[in-house]
Amino acid sequence: MAKISKKLSIIAALLSLMMAASMVVADDEFIPPEPEPGFYKALEKCGQKIGLECGESVVKAVLKDQDISTKCCVQLVHKMGRSCHEDLLWYLISQPKIGANATHVFTKGPQVYNSCVSKVGLEF
Repeated sequence: MAKISKKLSIIAALLSLMMAASMVVADDEFIPPEPEPGFYKALEKCGQKIGLECGESVVKAVLKDQDISTKCCVQLVHKMGRSCHEDLLWYLISQPKIGANATHVFTKGPQVYNSCVSKVGLEF
């Protein structure tokens, strides 16, 4: 029962960061092993920094080439940061339905971040 509860809490935390990717997690109920101890905890903290709305916007910008608002760019650059963004990209490609598009994710992901830096700058 504790394993199920832990798995559900990990799913909930990850979904808060990446609502657009939630269909992948929910469809497959697939959580890959952590690439390193504490990775999911760190990703959960990243999700708390950016919030649900902007987390979803970032994922959609990466996966579906959608625009990202200036408000969410501020959250991405100044709250979440590059390191968290890169961790999100690694998590996305670990998902079976997204992993086949790893090249797109690793090309588009930095473009989204750099575009946001251009919009809002690095200074806060």
